[in-house]
Amino acid sequence: MKEAKQYTPYFLKNFQGFKVKDYQESHIQKHIKLVLQPKANNSRLCARCGEALGRKRGEYYVEAKHLKAFGWTSSVRFPVAKCECKNCGKIRSEWIPFTCPTSPHITLELAWWLNRLSEITSVNQVSKLESIDKMACYKVDKYLLRRFLQGYEIPKVTHIAVDEVYARRKKKKGENRNDLFLTVVVDLKTRKVLWVSKSRDKEALDVFFQMLGVDACKDIQVVATDQHDPYTASVNEHCPSAKVVWDRFHLVQKFNEALNEERKQEWNNIDPEGEMGDLLAGKYRYLFLMKSKNRKGRDIKHINEVLRLNERMTKLELIKEHFHRMFECDDKVDAQVMLCECYEWAWQAKAQHIVKWIWSIMDDERFWNYFEFKVTTSLSEGINNVIKTLKRQAYGYKDMNYFALKIMQKCGYLNSRYYFLATN
Repeated sequence: MKEAKQYTPYFLKNFQGFKVKDYQESHIQKHIKLVLQPKANNSRLCARCGEALGRKRGEYYVEAKHLKAFGWTSSVRFPVAKCECKNCGKIRSEWIPFTCPTSPHITLELAWWLNRLSEITSVNQVSKLESIDKMACYKVDKYLLRRFLQGYEIPKVTHIAVDEVYARRKKKKGENRNDLFLTVVVDLKTRKVLWVSKSRDKEALDVFFQMLGVDACKDIQVVATDQHDPYTASVNEHCPSAKVVWDRFHLVQKFNEALNEERKQEWNNIDPEGEMGDLLAGKYRYLFLMKSKNRKGRDIKHINEVLRLNERMTKLELIKEHFHRMFECDDKVDAQVMLCECYEWAWQAKAQHIVKWIWSIMDDERFWNYFEFKVTTSLSEGINNVIKTLKRQAYGYKDMNYFALKIMQKCGYLNSRYYFLATN
């Protein structure tokens, strides 16, 4: 009478070049162990150079973690042959195709699963969830992200935003401040990160355009960025048809800096024992920079009291509100009229910091392009918040290359949701 064969699920016996020799279960530990043996016609390749191996000189056994099944953990135990390699001139171990190259004690199927988990949580949490060493999870995730990157093609794009994000604090030998940042390129239409480069120098953005290609660069119509000149230089070199648009958020930020300097100057001129007292002190600076429609209750009373007592602060308040309303203009001509009025009023109020800043942007085409295209880097600023959260979850990143890959995984196309759709 023939002995009945034990059924083994397919995912527990799909091991290239090997077949299942024994199947062991532990109901106490809830663990499945598969013992493998090489197939008769299995050709052995060198794990170092990939060339065919010669005579076998020994072997050793490895046990690798595999996928869980119905709450049970599993592992595979298999022999690894040591053979002569003519190409290396040494005795080398054979290449095992179903194990992860960076972590040979983890199967590739488990590696893919760890990578997918890391798309929705931190590597540290994946390590705890799967009871696998944190460093092994990090190596697996980085290896697969680099594999994704090898087949990554930047999709067709016409409107992009370019911004930098602060990545780390400490400089390494020979670095400057620009090397502490990452350059993030975002598609304004799909709201996805297209590319991340180390540094915020011109060369960081050059890499993106070189990957995109000459023909694709000609299709780019609009590039929204801050007033960082290296980005503009890169766009002018690679994208002849593109219009650079200075971002509204950064322009308002620069205007507020000038306005705050005027507040500090006025505060230094007042009598500290007078009625104004500490009404203009630094702790209230955000009230003066805030739009009037965003102030509430106590803040309105505070500002009204300041404006009642100080004529110059009243003029600065009018300039600020007029400047904000300028961005609501439908065309460039109306905006030019309003900016000229802001400049004239600032001159009359002797607000030299505001006068100097308005003069620096008045004749720059990149500023006026906003009123034609109405695009900003606000999307990039939102993605920057996601990046900061990503950094906090991981308690910081030492490896900047890995950090860039994680940004593209979380906010872009370098993940299983898009990669497999593109390759199928």
